[in-house]
Amino acid sequence: MAAPLEFPDLELRHLRYFAAVAEAGTVTEAARRLRIAQPSLSQQLRLLERRVGAPLFRRLPRGMELTEAGRLLLTGVRQAQHALGSAVAAARAVPVTATVGVCRGVPHDVLRRAERILTAARPLRPVYEQVDSGRQGELLRSGALAFGVLRAPVDDEAGLELRTVGDEPLGVVLGRHHPLAVRTELTWSDMAGQRLLWFPERRAPSYASAVLARLAEHGWHPATLVEDTGSHTLFRHALLAHDDVVALRPRSGSSADTDLVWRPVGPEPPRERILLATAGRTPWSRLLAPPDGPPPSEAHPQD
Repeated sequence: MAAPLEFPDLELRHLRYFAAVAEAGTVTEAARRLRIAQPSLSQQLRLLERRVGAPLFRRLPRGMELTEAGRLLLTGVRQAQHALGSAVAAARAVPVTATVGVCRGVPHDVLRRAERILTAARPLRPVYEQVDSGRQGELLRSGALAFGVLRAPVDDEAGLELRTVGDEPLGVVLGRHHPLAVRTELTWSDMAGQRLLWFPERRAPSYASAVLARLAEHGWHPATLVEDTGSHTLFRHALLAHDDVVALRPRSGSSADTDLVWRPVGPEPPRERILLATAGRTPWSRLLAPPDGPPPSEAHPQD
């Protein structure tokens, strides 16, 4: 078997310069198109000819004319450029696996919206892991997560790119036999004396603080009943077993359970804002850029 040919001193940029001169017909025009100095381009062409071992151009008053060796080399360069372009396109078409941390209770439509953003620019295979909002910033910055889907506000936005994928007002979830269930809309005065079925605040400290602060602005300072299992069965049991316990959920995140009802509450309810996040200045961050500009840094006081 013949030994492979080796060209240790031949660089792709030399071949690109050569093809540009052949196409432009003059060194001056090729240098302009390449945005390099004409003397430097002339020097690179002479270097290429020495490494190939044959003259590639005839220098004529009207410009540069390819020699027979130059025509043969140009044919090979164009074939190589086409093959390299096809190889790059094929490599880009291979789905890249990316680990995506997802906080609890993200509505299905919001997760689908995030996935459409991630796969719009190139094939990407998301692998989802449940990760609390409060831990995702550290894991994104360390590279343990490629992306995160988490509730705003983010505890520490430094070094992160953020894009909103969901933004809804919170409403009240309660058992269908709850005394307030007969009303189509609720006010903050209706919430007096109601306990709040809540989550461990370590999961999303900033989100918990923002929601409770908004409730306090409306005069509701609920006692909280913490449910730590994430089980819908225990969630519904707590709501159905007590006529003074309610939960807060966006409408899209409320259950289709017929024993539970969702009611809007107002005025000015707290909001649940879901962010798609990644570490800044990485290949991943380009996927979060909206079509009309760079990825925005999301910083709002409410969820």
